[in-house]
Amino acid sequence: MSKIISIFGEMSLRNRLVIASVVCLLIPSILTLILTNEQIKIEQIEKSVAQTESTLHSLDKNITKQLDQLLYISNYVQFNNELHSILKNNINRHDEYGSTPESNALDHIRVKTNLEGITNLLAPSYIAIVLDNGFVYSNHSINYQNLMNKAWFQKQLATTNLETKWVGSHSNYSETDKERNPYLISIVRNVRLTHEENASAIISMSEEELSSLFEQTTFKGQQFMLVNSDGVIISHQNKDFIQKPFPNPNHLKDNKYSIEELDQQKYLLVDYPLSYSNWILVSMIPYESAIGDVSTITNTRFLWQLSFFAIFLIILILIVNELTKPISRLSYVMGEVENGNFNIRSEIRGKGDVKQLGTSLDMMIDKVEEMIKRIKKEEDSKHKAELEMLLAQINPHFLFNILNSIRLKIFLKGDKETANLIQSLAHLLRMTINRNNEFIPLEKEIETIEHYVKLMNFRRQGDIEIVKHIEKDLLDEDVPRFILQPLVENAIIHGFDANKGTISIHVLEANDFITIRIQDDGKGIPPVQLQELKKGLSVANPTNKIDRNKSSFTGIGITNVYQRMLLIYGERFQMNIDSQHLEGTTITLYIPKL
Repeated sequence: MSKIISIFGEMSLRNRLVIASVVCLLIPSILTLILTNEQIKIEQIEKSVAQTESTLHSLDKNITKQLDQLLYISNYVQFNNELHSILKNNINRHDEYGSTPESNALDHIRVKTNLEGITNLLAPSYIAIVLDNGFVYSNHSINYQNLMNKAWFQKQLATTNLETKWVGSHSNYSETDKERNPYLISIVRNVRLTHEENASAIISMSEEELSSLFEQTTFKGQQFMLVNSDGVIISHQNKDFIQKPFPNPNHLKDNKYSIEELDQQKYLLVDYPLSYSNWILVSMIPYESAIGDVSTITNTRFLWQLSFFAIFLIILILIVNELTKPISRLSYVMGEVENGNFNIRSEIRGKGDVKQLGTSLDMMIDKVEEMIKRIKKEEDSKHKAELEMLLAQINPHFLFNILNSIRLKIFLKGDKETANLIQSLAHLLRMTINRNNEFIPLEKEIETIEHYVKLMNFRRQGDIEIVKHIEKDLLDEDVPRFILQPLVENAIIHGFDANKGTISIHVLEANDFITIRIQDDGKGIPPVQLQELKKGLSVANPTNKIDRNKSSFTGIGITNVYQRMLLIYGERFQMNIDSQHLEGTTITLYIPKL
Protein backbone atom coordinates (compact mmCIF):
# COMPACT_ATOMS: atom_id res chain seq x y z
CA MET A 1 0.00 0.00 0.00
CA SER A 2 2.81 2.38 0.89
CA LYS A 3 4.43 1.67 -2.49
CA ILE A 4 1.21 2.62 -4.29
CA ILE A 5 0.95 5.83 -2.27
CA SER A 6 4.58 6.60 -3.08
CA ILE A 7 4.04 6.07 -6.82
CA PHE A 8 0.86 8.18 -6.66
CA GLY A 9 2.75 10.96 -4.91
CA GLU A 10 5.41 11.01 -7.64
CA MET A 11 2.84 11.63 -10.38
CA SER A 12 2.04 15.02 -11.77
CA LEU A 13 -0.81 17.01 -10.26
CA ARG A 14 -2.80 16.59 -13.46
CA ASN A 15 -2.54 12.79 -13.39
CA ARG A 16 -3.33 12.66 -9.69
CA LEU A 17 -6.49 14.74 -10.18
CA VAL A 18 -7.64 12.57 -13.07
CA ILE A 19 -6.93 9.28 -11.26
CA ALA A 20 -8.60 10.46 -8.04
CA SER A 21 -11.71 11.58 -9.96
CA VAL A 22 -11.88 8.34 -11.92
CA VAL A 23 -11.51 6.20 -8.80
CA CYS A 24 -14.16 8.17 -6.89
CA LEU A 25 -16.56 7.70 -9.79
CA LEU A 26 -15.61 4.19 -10.85
CA ILE A 27 -15.85 2.43 -7.47
CA PRO A 28 -19.45 3.57 -6.71
CA SER A 29 -20.46 2.69 -10.28
CA ILE A 30 -19.02 -0.81 -10.00
CA LEU A 31 -20.60 -1.39 -6.57
CA THR A 32 -23.96 -0.13 -7.87
CA LEU A 33 -23.72 -2.41 -10.89
CA ILE A 34 -22.87 -5.45 -8.75
CA LEU A 35 -25.62 -4.81 -6.18
CA THR A 36 -28.21 -4.09 -8.88
CA ASN A 37 -27.20 -7.22 -10.75
CA GLU A 38 -27.64 -9.34 -7.61
CA GLN A 39 -31.02 -7.75 -6.89
CA ILE A 40 -32.18 -8.47 -10.43
CA LYS A 41 -31.03 -12.08 -10.06
CA ILE A 42 -33.00 -12.47 -6.81
CA GLU A 43 -36.12 -10.96 -8.37
CA GLN A 44 -35.76 -13.14 -11.47
CA ILE A 45 -35.32 -16.27 -9.34
CA GLU A 46 -38.39 -15.41 -7.27
CA LYS A 47 -40.32 -14.88 -10.49
CA SER A 48 -39.14 -18.26 -11.82
CA VAL A 49 -40.10 -19.91 -8.52
CA ALA A 50 -43.59 -18.39 -8.66
CA GLN A 51 -44.07 -19.56 -12.25
CA THR A 52 -42.74 -23.01 -11.41
CA GLU A 53 -45.03 -23.33 -8.36
CA SER A 54 -47.98 -22.42 -10.58
CA THR A 55 -46.91 -25.09 -13.07
CA LEU A 56 -46.46 -27.65 -10.29
CA HIS A 57 -49.91 -26.78 -8.97
CA SER A 58 -51.39 -27.49 -12.40
CA LEU A 59 -49.41 -30.72 -12.62
CA ASP A 60 -50.69 -31.70 -9.18
CA LYS A 61 -54.26 -31.32 -10.39
CA ASN A 62 -53.63 -33.38 -13.54
CA ILE A 63 -51.71 -36.10 -11.71
CA THR A 64 -54.34 -36.22 -8.97
CA LYS A 65 -56.98 -36.62 -11.66
CA GLN A 66 -55.08 -39.60 -13.05
CA LEU A 67 -54.60 -41.17 -9.64
CA ASP A 68 -58.26 -40.53 -8.74
CA GLN A 69 -59.23 -42.86 -11.57
CA LEU A 70 -57.10 -45.61 -10.06
CA LEU A 71 -58.66 -44.97 -6.68
CA TYR A 72 -62.15 -44.96 -8.20
CA ILE A 73 -61.58 -48.37 -9.83
CA SER A 74 -60.13 -49.66 -6.57
CA ASN A 75 -63.21 -48.52 -4.66
CA TYR A 76 -65.44 -50.11 -7.29
CA VAL A 77 -63.71 -53.44 -6.79
CA GLN A 78 -63.90 -53.03 -3.03
CA PHE A 79 -67.61 -52.29 -2.80
CA ASN A 80 -69.26 -53.93 -5.87
CA ASN A 81 -71.48 -56.77 -4.56
CA GLU A 82 -71.97 -58.40 -7.95
CA LEU A 83 -68.20 -58.64 -8.43
CA HIS A 84 -67.85 -60.02 -4.91
CA SER A 85 -70.51 -62.67 -5.69
CA ILE A 86 -68.58 -63.84 -8.74
CA LEU A 87 -65.37 -64.10 -6.74
CA LYS A 88 -67.10 -65.87 -3.82
CA ASN A 89 -68.67 -68.43 -6.20
CA ASN A 90 -65.20 -69.14 -7.55
CA ILE A 91 -63.90 -69.72 -4.01
CA ASN A 92 -66.85 -71.98 -3.07
CA ARG A 93 -66.58 -73.97 -6.26
CA HIS A 94 -62.88 -74.43 -5.67
CA ASP A 95 -63.45 -75.58 -2.10
CA GLU A 96 -66.25 -78.06 -3.01
CA TYR A 97 -65.41 -79.46 -6.43
CA GLY A 98 -62.15 -77.90 -7.42
CA SER A 99 -61.81 -75.39 -10.18
CA THR A 100 -61.45 -76.24 -13.83
CA PRO A 101 -59.99 -74.19 -16.68
CA GLU A 102 -63.45 -73.89 -18.13
CA SER A 103 -64.98 -72.58 -14.90
CA ASN A 104 -62.12 -70.15 -14.38
CA ALA A 105 -62.50 -68.87 -17.93
CA LEU A 106 -66.20 -68.38 -17.36
CA ASP A 107 -65.52 -66.44 -14.14
CA HIS A 108 -62.92 -64.41 -15.99
CA ILE A 109 -65.53 -63.41 -18.56
CA ARG A 110 -68.02 -62.51 -15.85
CA VAL A 111 -65.50 -60.31 -14.03
CA LYS A 112 -64.50 -58.64 -17.26
CA THR A 113 -68.14 -57.98 -18.14
CA ASN A 114 -68.74 -56.54 -14.70
CA LEU A 115 -65.74 -54.19 -14.95
CA GLU A 116 -66.37 -53.03 -18.50
CA GLY A 117 -68.94 -50.52 -17.35
CA ILE A 118 -66.31 -48.55 -15.44
CA THR A 119 -63.14 -49.25 -17.41
CA ASN A 120 -64.69 -48.07 -20.65
CA LEU A 121 -65.31 -44.64 -19.14
CA LEU A 122 -61.84 -44.13 -17.66
CA ALA A 123 -58.31 -43.99 -18.99
CA PRO A 124 -56.72 -47.35 -19.91
CA SER A 125 -55.65 -49.12 -16.74
CA TYR A 126 -54.06 -52.37 -15.70
CA ILE A 127 -56.36 -54.39 -13.42
CA ALA A 128 -55.42 -57.59 -11.65
CA ILE A 129 -57.53 -59.46 -9.03
CA VAL A 130 -55.78 -62.36 -7.30
CA LEU A 131 -57.59 -64.91 -5.07
CA ASP A 132 -55.89 -67.04 -2.47
CA ASN A 133 -56.88 -70.19 -4.44
CA GLY A 134 -54.75 -69.05 -7.39
CA PHE A 135 -57.50 -67.60 -9.56
CA VAL A 136 -56.24 -64.46 -11.32
CA TYR A 137 -58.28 -62.02 -13.31
CA SER A 138 -56.39 -59.45 -15.42
CA ASN A 139 -57.27 -57.33 -18.39
CA HIS A 140 -53.71 -57.94 -19.57
CA SER A 141 -51.66 -61.08 -19.90
CA ILE A 142 -49.59 -61.45 -16.73
CA ASN A 143 -47.10 -63.90 -15.30
CA TYR A 144 -48.67 -65.04 -12.02
CA GLN A 145 -45.37 -66.35 -10.63
CA ASN A 146 -43.57 -63.13 -11.58
CA LEU A 147 -46.25 -61.12 -9.78
CA MET A 148 -46.02 -63.31 -6.69
CA ASN A 149 -42.25 -62.68 -6.51
CA LYS A 150 -42.67 -58.91 -6.27
CA ALA A 151 -41.62 -57.67 -2.82
CA TRP A 152 -44.42 -55.11 -2.63
CA PHE A 153 -47.04 -57.79 -3.48
CA GLN A 154 -45.63 -60.24 -0.92
CA LYS A 155 -45.87 -57.48 1.68
CA GLN A 156 -49.54 -56.93 0.74
CA LEU A 157 -50.37 -60.66 1.02
CA ALA A 158 -48.83 -60.76 4.48
CA THR A 159 -51.31 -58.21 5.84
CA THR A 160 -55.08 -58.27 6.35
CA ASN A 161 -55.27 -54.48 6.38
CA LEU A 162 -57.98 -53.25 3.99
CA GLU A 163 -56.40 -49.84 3.48
CA THR A 164 -55.27 -48.78 0.05
CA LYS A 165 -51.50 -48.91 -0.40
CA TRP A 166 -49.84 -46.74 -3.03
CA VAL A 167 -46.97 -48.44 -4.75
CA GLY A 168 -44.42 -46.28 -6.54
CA SER A 169 -43.07 -47.09 -9.95
CA HIS A 170 -42.26 -50.74 -10.50
CA SER A 171 -41.60 -52.95 -13.49
CA ASN A 172 -44.59 -53.96 -15.59
CA TYR A 173 -46.07 -57.35 -14.64
CA SER A 174 -47.81 -57.64 -18.02
CA GLU A 175 -45.82 -59.81 -20.39
CA THR A 176 -47.48 -58.43 -23.55
CA ASP A 177 -47.10 -54.76 -22.66
CA LYS A 178 -43.79 -54.73 -20.81
CA GLU A 179 -41.68 -53.43 -23.68
CA ARG A 180 -44.03 -50.54 -24.53
CA ASN A 181 -44.65 -49.51 -20.91
CA PRO A 182 -41.69 -50.68 -18.82
CA TYR A 183 -42.90 -49.03 -15.59
CA LEU A 184 -46.27 -48.94 -13.81
CA ILE A 185 -47.62 -46.93 -10.88
CA SER A 186 -50.08 -48.98 -8.82
CA ILE A 187 -52.38 -49.07 -5.83
CA VAL A 188 -52.93 -52.36 -3.98
CA ARG A 189 -55.69 -53.21 -1.53
CA ASN A 190 -57.12 -56.29 0.09
CA VAL A 191 -60.80 -56.95 -0.69
CA ARG A 192 -62.74 -58.81 2.06
CA LEU A 193 -64.93 -61.53 0.45
CA THR A 194 -65.59 -63.76 3.45
CA HIS A 195 -64.41 -63.90 7.02
CA GLU A 196 -61.58 -66.14 5.91
CA GLU A 197 -61.03 -65.27 2.28
CA ASN A 198 -59.59 -62.09 0.78
CA ALA A 199 -58.79 -60.99 -2.72
CA SER A 200 -55.90 -58.72 -3.68
CA ALA A 201 -56.76 -55.99 -6.18
CA ILE A 202 -53.97 -54.33 -8.13
CA ILE A 203 -54.96 -51.25 -10.12
CA SER A 204 -52.13 -49.78 -12.21
CA MET A 205 -51.44 -47.12 -14.78
CA SER A 206 -48.51 -46.60 -17.10
CA GLU A 207 -45.81 -44.28 -15.77
CA GLU A 208 -45.88 -42.77 -19.25
CA GLU A 209 -49.25 -41.19 -18.37
CA LEU A 210 -47.47 -38.98 -15.80
CA SER A 211 -44.22 -38.29 -17.64
CA SER A 212 -46.21 -37.16 -20.67
CA LEU A 213 -47.72 -34.45 -18.46
CA PHE A 214 -44.18 -33.34 -17.57
CA GLU A 215 -43.14 -33.10 -21.20
CA GLN A 216 -46.10 -30.85 -22.00
CA THR A 217 -44.95 -28.21 -19.50
CA THR A 218 -41.16 -28.48 -19.79
CA PHE A 219 -39.17 -25.51 -21.16
CA LYS A 220 -35.56 -24.29 -21.32
CA GLY A 221 -34.03 -27.54 -20.09
CA GLN A 222 -36.45 -27.83 -17.15
CA GLN A 223 -36.82 -31.27 -15.56
CA PHE A 224 -39.91 -32.55 -13.70
CA MET A 225 -40.01 -35.64 -11.56
CA LEU A 226 -42.18 -37.34 -8.96
CA VAL A 227 -40.34 -38.50 -5.85
CA ASN A 228 -41.72 -40.71 -3.06
CA SER A 229 -41.22 -40.16 0.65
CA ASP A 230 -38.06 -42.29 0.60
CA GLY A 231 -36.40 -40.01 -1.96
CA VAL A 232 -36.77 -42.46 -4.86
CA ILE A 233 -37.79 -41.10 -8.26
CA ILE A 234 -41.18 -42.50 -9.34
CA SER A 235 -41.65 -40.68 -12.64
CA HIS A 236 -39.33 -38.70 -14.90
CA GLN A 237 -39.13 -37.67 -18.55
CA ASN A 238 -35.92 -39.68 -18.77
CA LYS A 239 -36.65 -43.34 -18.03
CA ASP A 240 -33.03 -43.87 -16.91
CA PHE A 241 -33.75 -41.91 -13.71
CA ILE A 242 -36.81 -43.91 -12.65
CA GLN A 243 -36.31 -45.98 -9.45
CA LYS A 244 -33.04 -44.11 -8.84
CA PRO A 245 -32.55 -42.11 -5.62
CA PHE A 246 -32.85 -38.34 -5.83
CA PRO A 247 -29.33 -36.81 -5.42
CA ASN A 248 -30.17 -34.69 -2.38
CA PRO A 249 -33.50 -35.73 -0.78
CA ASN A 250 -32.90 -33.59 2.34
CA HIS A 251 -33.90 -30.49 0.36
CA LEU A 252 -37.36 -31.96 -0.34
CA LYS A 253 -38.55 -31.70 3.27
CA ASP A 254 -39.13 -27.98 3.72
CA ASN A 255 -41.17 -27.28 0.55
CA LYS A 256 -38.91 -24.33 -0.32
CA TYR A 257 -36.78 -23.57 -3.32
CA SER A 258 -33.00 -23.95 -3.26
CA ILE A 259 -30.05 -23.66 -5.61
CA GLU A 260 -28.25 -26.97 -5.95
CA GLU A 261 -25.22 -28.15 -7.91
CA LEU A 262 -25.78 -31.53 -9.57
CA ASP A 263 -23.37 -33.10 -12.04
CA GLN A 264 -21.25 -29.90 -11.99
CA GLN A 265 -24.24 -27.77 -13.06
CA LYS A 266 -26.28 -25.38 -10.95
CA TYR A 267 -30.07 -25.84 -10.79
CA LEU A 268 -32.98 -24.00 -9.24
CA LEU A 269 -34.86 -26.69 -7.33
CA VAL A 270 -38.57 -26.19 -6.45
CA ASP A 271 -40.67 -28.90 -4.76
CA TYR A 272 -44.42 -29.20 -4.32
CA PRO A 273 -46.25 -31.79 -2.13
CA LEU A 274 -48.60 -34.08 -4.05
CA SER A 275 -52.06 -34.80 -2.67
CA TYR A 276 -51.44 -38.55 -2.51
CA SER A 277 -49.07 -40.71 -0.45
CA ASN A 278 -46.58 -38.04 0.63
CA TRP A 279 -45.23 -37.94 -2.90
CA ILE A 280 -43.42 -34.78 -3.98
CA LEU A 281 -43.37 -33.03 -7.33
CA VAL A 282 -39.91 -31.63 -8.09
CA SER A 283 -38.87 -29.09 -10.72
CA MET A 284 -35.21 -28.56 -11.66
CA ILE A 285 -34.42 -25.57 -13.87
CA PRO A 286 -30.86 -24.77 -15.02
CA TYR A 287 -29.73 -21.76 -13.04
CA GLU A 288 -28.81 -19.78 -16.16
CA SER A 289 -32.29 -20.36 -17.59
CA ALA A 290 -33.88 -19.40 -14.25
CA ILE A 291 -32.21 -16.00 -14.09
CA GLY A 292 -33.23 -15.43 -17.71
CA ASP A 293 -31.93 -12.27 -19.36
CA VAL A 294 -30.08 -10.95 -16.32
CA SER A 295 -26.76 -11.20 -18.16
CA THR A 296 -28.19 -9.27 -21.13
CA ILE A 297 -29.61 -6.60 -18.84
CA THR A 298 -26.32 -6.39 -16.94
CA ASN A 299 -24.29 -6.11 -20.14
CA THR A 300 -26.61 -3.38 -21.47
CA ARG A 301 -26.35 -1.44 -18.21
CA PHE A 302 -22.59 -1.90 -18.24
CA LEU A 303 -22.30 -0.59 -21.81
CA TRP A 304 -24.41 2.45 -20.97
CA GLN A 305 -22.39 3.15 -17.84
CA LEU A 306 -19.16 2.63 -19.77
CA SER A 307 -20.32 5.06 -22.47
CA PHE A 308 -21.29 7.75 -19.95
CA PHE A 309 -18.08 7.12 -18.04
CA ALA A 310 -16.00 7.54 -21.20
CA ILE A 311 -17.77 10.80 -22.05
CA PHE A 312 -17.30 12.07 -18.50
CA LEU A 313 -13.64 11.02 -18.52
CA ILE A 314 -12.96 12.94 -21.74
CA ILE A 315 -14.64 16.06 -20.32
CA LEU A 316 -12.79 15.63 -17.03
CA ILE A 317 -9.41 15.29 -18.75
CA LEU A 318 -10.06 18.41 -20.82
CA ILE A 319 -11.09 20.42 -17.75
CA VAL A 320 -8.19 19.18 -15.62
CA ASN A 321 -5.79 19.74 -18.50
CA GLU A 322 -6.94 23.34 -18.82
CA LEU A 323 -6.78 23.95 -15.07
CA THR A 324 -3.35 22.42 -14.61
CA LYS A 325 -1.73 23.74 -17.79
CA PRO A 326 0.02 26.62 -15.93
CA ILE A 327 1.28 24.21 -13.27
CA SER A 328 2.57 21.80 -15.92
CA ARG A 329 4.32 24.70 -17.64
CA LEU A 330 5.94 25.75 -14.35
CA SER A 331 7.05 22.18 -13.69
CA TYR A 332 8.57 21.90 -17.16
CA VAL A 333 10.41 25.23 -16.83
CA MET A 334 11.81 24.29 -13.42
CA GLY A 335 13.02 20.97 -14.83
CA GLU A 336 14.78 22.71 -17.69
CA VAL A 337 16.40 25.18 -15.29
CA GLU A 338 17.54 22.29 -13.13
CA ASN A 339 19.19 20.78 -16.21
CA GLY A 340 21.03 24.07 -16.85
CA ASN A 341 18.77 25.72 -19.42
CA PHE A 342 18.49 29.35 -18.24
CA ASN A 343 17.15 30.64 -21.55
CA ILE A 344 13.65 29.30 -20.95
CA ARG A 345 10.83 31.32 -19.32
CA SER A 346 7.33 30.35 -18.23
CA GLU A 347 5.75 33.46 -19.79
CA ILE A 348 2.76 33.03 -17.45
CA ARG A 349 1.15 36.33 -16.59
CA GLY A 350 -1.98 37.31 -14.68
CA LYS A 351 -3.48 37.93 -11.24
CA GLY A 352 -4.10 34.38 -10.16
CA ASP A 353 -1.88 32.70 -7.54
CA VAL A 354 -0.37 30.28 -10.08
CA LYS A 355 0.15 33.08 -12.61
CA GLN A 356 1.86 35.25 -9.99
CA LEU A 357 4.09 32.29 -9.21
CA GLY A 358 5.04 32.10 -12.91
CA THR A 359 5.99 35.78 -12.94
CA SER A 360 8.13 35.33 -9.81
CA LEU A 361 9.84 32.29 -11.31
CA ASP A 362 10.77 34.19 -14.49
CA MET A 363 12.23 37.04 -12.43
CA MET A 364 14.25 34.59 -10.34
CA ILE A 365 15.63 32.90 -13.48
CA ASP A 366 16.65 36.30 -14.86
CA LYS A 367 18.59 37.09 -11.69
CA VAL A 368 20.23 33.67 -11.57
CA GLU A 369 21.27 33.93 -15.20
CA GLU A 370 22.84 37.34 -14.60
CA MET A 371 24.75 36.00 -11.59
CA ILE A 372 26.01 33.02 -13.56
CA LYS A 373 27.23 35.20 -16.41
CA ARG A 374 29.07 37.48 -13.99
CA ILE A 375 30.68 34.62 -12.07
CA LYS A 376 31.57 32.83 -15.29
CA LYS A 377 33.19 35.94 -16.68
CA GLU A 378 35.24 36.48 -13.53
CA GLU A 379 36.40 32.89 -13.27
CA ASP A 380 36.87 32.12 -16.93
CA SER A 381 40.48 33.21 -17.24
CA LYS A 382 41.42 31.57 -13.94
CA HIS A 383 39.86 28.24 -14.87
CA LYS A 384 41.46 28.33 -18.27
CA ALA A 385 44.92 28.76 -16.82
CA GLU A 386 44.38 26.03 -14.20
CA LEU A 387 43.03 23.63 -16.82
CA GLU A 388 46.01 24.16 -19.12
CA MET A 389 48.34 23.54 -16.22
CA LEU A 390 46.55 20.32 -15.21
CA LEU A 391 46.39 19.01 -18.75
CA ALA A 392 50.10 19.57 -19.12
CA GLN A 393 50.77 17.43 -16.06
CA ILE A 394 48.36 14.55 -16.73
CA ASN A 395 49.90 11.22 -17.75
CA PRO A 396 48.03 7.95 -18.50
CA HIS A 397 48.98 6.16 -15.25
CA PHE A 398 47.90 9.15 -13.16
CA LEU A 399 44.61 9.30 -15.07
CA PHE A 400 43.93 5.58 -14.53
CA ASN A 401 44.79 5.84 -10.82
CA ILE A 402 42.46 8.83 -10.38
CA LEU A 403 39.64 7.08 -12.24
CA ASN A 404 40.08 3.95 -10.11
CA SER A 405 40.09 6.04 -6.92
CA ILE A 406 36.91 7.81 -8.00
CA ARG A 407 35.31 4.52 -8.91
CA LEU A 408 36.23 3.00 -5.55
CA LYS A 409 34.85 5.99 -3.63
CA ILE A 410 31.58 5.94 -5.59
CA PHE A 411 31.35 2.19 -5.14
CA LEU A 412 31.79 2.52 -1.36
CA LYS A 413 28.97 5.06 -1.32
CA GLY A 414 26.67 2.48 -2.88
CA ASP A 415 26.43 3.86 -6.41
CA LYS A 416 27.53 0.65 -8.12
CA GLU A 417 26.13 1.64 -11.51
CA THR A 418 28.24 4.81 -11.77
CA ALA A 419 31.29 2.93 -10.43
CA ASN A 420 30.87 0.30 -13.13
CA LEU A 421 30.58 3.00 -15.81
CA ILE A 422 33.84 4.59 -14.63
CA GLN A 423 35.48 1.17 -14.64
CA SER A 424 34.30 0.63 -18.24
CA LEU A 425 35.65 4.06 -19.25
CA ALA A 426 39.01 3.35 -17.63
CA HIS A 427 39.22 0.02 -19.43
CA LEU A 428 38.53 1.61 -22.81
CA LEU A 429 41.04 4.42 -22.20
CA ARG A 430 43.67 1.87 -21.19
CA MET A 431 43.00 -0.21 -24.32
CA THR A 432 43.25 2.95 -26.48
CA ILE A 433 46.41 4.41 -24.93
CA ASN A 434 48.29 1.19 -24.29
CA ARG A 435 49.02 -0.19 -27.76
CA ASN A 436 52.30 -1.96 -27.12
CA ASN A 437 50.86 -5.28 -28.26
CA GLU A 438 48.89 -5.43 -31.51
CA PHE A 439 47.34 -8.80 -30.57
CA ILE A 440 45.21 -9.54 -27.51
CA PRO A 441 43.19 -12.62 -26.39
CA LEU A 442 39.72 -12.87 -27.85
CA GLU A 443 38.35 -12.77 -24.30
CA LYS A 444 39.87 -9.28 -23.80
CA GLU A 445 38.41 -8.07 -27.09
CA ILE A 446 34.97 -9.30 -26.04
CA GLU A 447 35.42 -7.62 -22.66
CA THR A 448 36.25 -4.33 -24.44
CA ILE A 449 33.00 -4.58 -26.41
CA GLU A 450 31.00 -5.14 -23.22
CA HIS A 451 32.53 -2.06 -21.59
CA TYR A 452 31.89 -0.01 -24.70
CA VAL A 453 28.22 -1.09 -24.94
CA LYS A 454 27.75 -0.31 -21.26
CA LEU A 455 29.00 3.26 -21.82
CA MET A 456 26.93 3.68 -24.99
CA ASN A 457 23.79 2.55 -23.16
CA PHE A 458 24.52 5.18 -20.51
CA ARG A 459 25.19 7.87 -23.06
CA ARG A 460 22.25 7.14 -25.33
CA GLN A 461 19.90 6.06 -22.53
CA GLY A 462 19.27 3.04 -24.70
CA ASP A 463 19.07 -0.65 -24.04
CA ILE A 464 21.49 -2.52 -26.27
CA GLU A 465 21.98 -6.14 -25.21
CA ILE A 466 25.02 -8.26 -26.06
CA VAL A 467 24.34 -11.99 -26.53
CA LYS A 468 27.44 -14.22 -26.74
CA HIS A 469 27.76 -17.70 -28.19
CA ILE A 470 31.50 -18.51 -27.96
CA GLU A 471 33.28 -21.83 -27.75
CA LYS A 472 35.30 -21.79 -24.53
CA ASP A 473 38.46 -23.08 -26.22
CA LEU A 474 38.57 -19.98 -28.44
CA LEU A 475 38.60 -17.38 -25.67
CA ASP A 476 42.42 -17.63 -25.38
CA GLU A 477 43.02 -17.25 -29.14
CA ASP A 478 44.93 -14.05 -30.03
CA VAL A 479 43.23 -11.63 -32.42
CA PRO A 480 44.18 -8.11 -33.59
CA ARG A 481 43.20 -5.31 -31.23
CA PHE A 482 40.00 -3.35 -31.96
CA ILE A 483 38.60 -5.50 -34.76
CA LEU A 484 35.18 -6.08 -33.16
CA GLN A 485 34.56 -2.77 -31.38
CA PRO A 486 34.18 -0.75 -34.63
CA LEU A 487 31.68 -3.30 -35.97
CA VAL A 488 29.60 -3.14 -32.78
CA GLU A 489 29.85 0.68 -32.77
CA ASN A 490 28.64 0.78 -36.37
CA ALA A 491 25.63 -1.40 -35.46
CA ILE A 492 24.71 0.82 -32.50
CA ILE A 493 25.09 4.16 -34.29
CA HIS A 494 23.64 3.26 -37.69
CA GLY A 495 21.47 0.25 -36.91
CA PHE A 496 19.52 1.23 -33.84
CA ASP A 497 19.57 5.03 -33.69
CA ALA A 498 18.04 5.64 -30.23
CA ASN A 499 16.15 2.37 -30.14
CA LYS A 500 16.89 -0.69 -28.10
CA GLY A 501 18.12 -3.87 -29.73
CA THR A 502 20.25 -6.99 -29.52
CA ILE A 503 23.71 -7.69 -30.91
CA SER A 504 24.66 -11.35 -31.08
CA ILE A 505 28.30 -12.49 -31.24
CA HIS A 506 28.92 -16.04 -32.46
CA VAL A 507 32.48 -17.44 -32.42
CA LEU A 508 33.34 -20.94 -33.59
CA GLU A 509 36.21 -22.86 -35.20
CA ALA A 510 35.93 -24.68 -38.51
CA ASN A 511 38.51 -25.76 -41.11
CA ASP A 512 41.45 -23.90 -39.49
CA PHE A 513 39.44 -20.68 -39.45
CA ILE A 514 38.02 -18.76 -36.53
CA THR A 515 34.58 -17.56 -37.64
CA ILE A 516 33.25 -14.47 -35.87
CA ARG A 517 29.70 -13.41 -36.73
CA ILE A 518 28.26 -10.13 -35.42
CA GLN A 519 24.52 -9.92 -35.97
CA ASP A 520 22.11 -7.13 -35.03
CA ASP A 521 18.32 -6.75 -35.30
CA GLY A 522 18.46 -3.07 -36.26
CA LYS A 523 17.05 -1.24 -39.25
CA GLY A 524 19.56 -2.75 -41.68
CA ILE A 525 21.42 -1.10 -44.56
CA PRO A 526 19.57 0.16 -47.65
CA PRO A 527 20.53 -1.80 -50.81
CA VAL A 528 22.31 1.10 -52.51
CA GLN A 529 24.39 1.92 -49.45
CA LEU A 530 25.17 -1.78 -48.91
CA GLN A 531 26.45 -2.08 -52.46
CA GLU A 532 28.75 0.94 -51.99
CA LEU A 533 30.05 -0.50 -48.73
CA LYS A 534 30.93 -3.81 -50.36
CA LYS A 535 32.77 -1.97 -53.15
CA GLY A 536 34.90 -0.28 -50.50
CA LEU A 537 36.09 -3.67 -49.28
CA SER A 538 38.58 -3.95 -52.14
CA VAL A 539 41.27 -6.61 -51.90
CA ALA A 540 43.15 -5.14 -54.84
CA ASN A 541 44.40 -2.07 -52.97
CA PRO A 542 44.60 -2.74 -49.22
CA THR A 543 46.99 0.15 -48.64
CA ASN A 544 44.51 2.87 -49.61
CA LYS A 545 44.33 5.79 -47.24
CA ILE A 546 41.58 5.35 -44.67
CA ASP A 547 39.37 8.25 -43.60
CA ARG A 548 39.06 8.19 -39.84
CA ASN A 549 35.69 8.88 -38.27
CA LYS A 550 36.43 11.52 -35.66
CA SER A 551 32.97 11.26 -34.11
CA SER A 552 33.45 7.60 -33.13
CA PHE A 553 35.30 6.25 -30.12
CA THR A 554 38.41 5.00 -31.91
CA GLY A 555 37.97 6.63 -35.30
CA ILE A 556 38.10 3.15 -36.89
CA GLY A 557 35.44 2.15 -39.42
CA ILE A 558 34.43 -1.11 -41.14
CA THR A 559 36.73 -0.46 -44.10
CA ASN A 560 39.65 0.16 -41.73
CA VAL A 561 39.05 -3.19 -40.00
CA TYR A 562 38.88 -5.01 -43.31
CA GLN A 563 42.09 -3.54 -44.71
CA ARG A 564 44.01 -4.00 -41.42
CA MET A 565 43.04 -7.68 -41.42
CA LEU A 566 44.16 -8.01 -45.06
CA LEU A 567 47.58 -6.55 -44.15
CA ILE A 568 47.92 -9.06 -41.29
CA TYR A 569 46.48 -12.26 -42.79
CA GLY A 570 46.61 -11.68 -46.50
CA GLU A 571 44.00 -12.82 -48.97
CA ARG A 572 43.01 -15.83 -46.81
CA PHE A 573 41.04 -13.44 -44.65
CA GLN A 574 37.45 -12.85 -45.71
CA MET A 575 34.66 -10.54 -44.57
CA ASN A 576 31.02 -10.90 -45.61
CA ILE A 577 28.28 -8.31 -45.03
CA ASP A 578 24.62 -9.30 -45.33
CA SER A 579 21.76 -6.96 -44.56
CA GLN A 580 18.02 -6.84 -45.01
CA HIS A 581 16.43 -3.43 -44.87
CA LEU A 582 14.50 -2.95 -41.59
CA GLU A 583 15.47 -6.50 -40.46
CA GLY A 584 19.12 -6.27 -39.40
CA THR A 585 22.74 -6.67 -40.50
CA THR A 586 25.18 -9.58 -40.19
CA ILE A 587 28.98 -9.17 -40.55
CA THR A 588 31.05 -12.36 -40.66
CA LEU A 589 34.84 -12.49 -40.25
CA TYR A 590 36.82 -15.59 -41.35
CA ILE A 591 40.20 -15.33 -39.57
CA PRO A 592 42.89 -17.91 -40.44
CA LYS A 593 44.53 -19.57 -37.46
CA LEU A 594 48.23 -18.72 -37.23
